[in-house]
Amino acid sequence: MRVTIKGDIRMLYTVTTTLPMSHGGRTQSLLRRIKLIDEEFGLPTKILTTNYYGNYPSVYKHFLKENKITKNIEFENMYEWLSNFELFKVPKTLITKNPKYNKTKRKIKGLKHEFGKNQSYVHYYNDNTYVQFRKYYGQSDVLQYEDFISPLTGLKYERHEYNLFGQLHRKIFYYSDSSLRHSDELIDSKGFMYCKRYFHNNEKNKINGIELYKGKKIYKTFKNDKALAQYYFEARFKDNDIVFNDARFLDAPLIKQTHQTKNILVFHSSHLSGDKTKKSYKYALEHSAHIDKYIVLTHQQMHDIQEVYPIEDEQFELIPHFIELNQSNVETNMNKEDRFIYIGRFVKEKQLDHLIKAYRKFLESGQQTKLYLFGKDEDHQLAMMKDLISEYQLEDMVKISNYTKKPLVEFGKSKASLLTSKYEGFGLTIMESIEVGCPVLSYDVRYGPNEIINHGKNGYLIERNNIDSLAQHMVDIIENPMQHVKNQDKLKYSAAVKNYQHLLQTFNLL
Repeated sequence: MRVTIKGDIRMLYTVTTTLPMSHGGRTQSLLRRIKLIDEEFGLPTKILTTNYYGNYPSVYKHFLKENKITKNIEFENMYEWLSNFELFKVPKTLITKNPKYNKTKRKIKGLKHEFGKNQSYVHYYNDNTYVQFRKYYGQSDVLQYEDFISPLTGLKYERHEYNLFGQLHRKIFYYSDSSLRHSDELIDSKGFMYCKRYFHNNEKNKINGIELYKGKKIYKTFKNDKALAQYYFEARFKDNDIVFNDARFLDAPLIKQTHQTKNILVFHSSHLSGDKTKKSYKYALEHSAHIDKYIVLTHQQMHDIQEVYPIEDEQFELIPHFIELNQSNVETNMNKEDRFIYIGRFVKEKQLDHLIKAYRKFLESGQQTKLYLFGKDEDHQLAMMKDLISEYQLEDMVKISNYTKKPLVEFGKSKASLLTSKYEGFGLTIMESIEVGCPVLSYDVRYGPNEIINHGKNGYLIERNNIDSLAQHMVDIIENPMQHVKNQDKLKYSAAVKNYQHLLQTFNLL
């Protein structure tokens, strides 16, 4: 939806690489911002994503069902546009016009089959040689994907992916001696290939070339996905459109496109690695002439940026993340269990070894409070954690689970949450923990913890990397539980409304 301001027709966009159904703080924050701006000021946003995912419409429906967005919010994926909007078209039955599902029987003529842990997984054999694998959506007869296995290497050489309606939307081809992608072909709902991508033969396996097709002919080529994103933005934006960018990967494509857009870069995390600017943030900070506003979360981050880059105060907007909970979904008087909790990613920068080492010292003081860890292993940290737990003989005291879909419930049942990161953004999990009465013990790192945690009131700020101090404060919080744990007013929804009102006024949107 375009908005008209003083005779000027503009569009309000948010660009991001991906919108996963299960997501972390960045996606959560951008959805909250978009929802607030529409509900409070009547300014709906169009969200543009640039990654490839064949079932995006189901994500949009989920967000709406979960009340994470309003009905006014529009979505568009770059590959949907490249397919001439044929990628996500729902197949219909001829008479009733209901969704039509393509079903595939589990038997393949000439091959033996065996079911995996359930009937959704099927393995196929030619005599005794493993040659094919299929995964179905749940208990349906709709294929999710099928792998073709080389009898010589035992590795898959090709994968076909299907959408929720059983339509083929992608073919992936693999290097013969590994599980790395060589190339993929993207297919629209009519069965035509509209894009082919090639990948580097290395560990990162990034895109190394892109071809766009009309019919069977190439009409455009790109060296990588950043160049493709720039082409996409060039086609979609107009002069004076207002663009929020939440993904550092898209800074260069946004800045390099030639329309005179009003660019707002949203920083969700620290721009520093040690004392140096992260590579992913350099382009954004070195091209400040093309940026109308940088949204940062803390005064400290603004100060640290200005120490290195000549960016004036007027280009910054200080807008902390905010907490808005649907109180009907939050139990205010949850029964506390005798446990600490960590909820987040299992990655190196979270320094989860510090957490386990501090917990061991805590137990040595004679305490018996347990430790619950919820998260997804994204950095091979799970093995390290299990090894430490085994070495310290903590198997009966530490429980590791997958990332929870109900973090508020888990926080609410815990005595305190723990954070031992090297650096932080403006941690939404910290705010969520405090909002349900669960104090937070966190290393005092850039940025966020010292803006959220009121030391001794709703948690403790602990000297960075001081494992002994963390262990002692764990004892303190158990022996002297904090009362009336709550977030500061500046983190409330009402404060965010005022912050965004000020921002939108600077662009004459209000």
